Amino acid sequence: MTDFWTILLFVLAVFLIFYNFSTKFHYYVRISFFYITILLHGMEVCVTMIPSWLGSKGADYVFHSFYYWSKWTGIHTTVYNYEITQVDGPAIVICNHQNILNILSLPNPTKSRQRTPKMKVSKKVHSSLDIVSMSSVWPKHCAVMMKRILAYVPFFNLGAYFSSTIFIDRFNRERAMASVDYCATEMKKRNLKLWVFPEGTRNRDGGFIPFKKGAFNIAVRAQLPIIPVVFSDYRTFYSKPGRYFKNDGEVVIRVLDPIPTEGLTLDDVNELSDKCRDLMLVAYREVTAEAWKRTADRRGEQLVDKKID
Repeated sequence: MTDFWTILLFVLAVFLIFYNFSTKFHYYVRISFFYITILLHGMEVCVTMIPSWLGSKGADYVFHSFYYWSKWTGIHTTVYNYEITQVDGPAIVICNHQNILNILSLPNPTKSRQRTPKMKVSKKVHSSLDIVSMSSVWPKHCAVMMKRILAYVPFFNLGAYFSSTIFIDRFNRERAMASVDYCATEMKKRNLKLWVFPEGTRNRDGGFIPFKKGAFNIAVRAQLPIIPVVFSDYRTFYSKPGRYFKNDGEVVIRVLDPIPTEGLTLDDVNELSDKCRDLMLVAYREVTAEAWKRTADRRGEQLVDKKID
């Protein structure tokens, strides 16, 4: 028994030494525990969110409860104009995508043949930490749209069902508009907002990937407002390529004024998409600069001027 405790204390001492002095080891421990947190939370909400489902509140409970589950990460969020997301009624909520988890990455209901040149904004990292940011600003009565194949994943499908998730197929061009109409109808019928990452997938090279048109087609087809949400860059505390995940993260989130779509037609979608993207790019630079300053203040460091490309 004495040998057991001696070995245990030795292992614990080695663990603490590596955790405190090895950035990579620190990263792997924290990111592993983060994914375990997501798994345990997903199992919990399969039961506890049933009342929220009965009240047709979308994924509200999922994200509101995850806010407390993720407190241990040390990530501090500052949200501006939160009240905009809490108004009643359906809307399309769009957000910049720094997320490596494709679970919340939305399929594109319509594909545009026109390609927009890629605009470099910053060399962003790609993380699953968008879930933490989303939990700080989750809109009232909001749901997500997912690929129908995810409806067959055990446990996840049950939680998604109770979250009022709108499942859609991967479709060809002939079925594209039917899917847009389906989403618009479901949103109005359930009185839900819909959270969409218009970039469609994670960005591997930095900057904003050109927006896909699916979210804007739905908004115009349903004549619903678009609410842009902008997250600051995570580089000051998290980087998958750099293998670091610090416990003093600062994220600044800004909700922009709703953009109406009344009177617009599908011919206006490209212009509407560009308008939203331009507004979000300006806000992104501003919130990222503020997040960097908050991080420097929190660490007692002097802020070094950096250009947000």
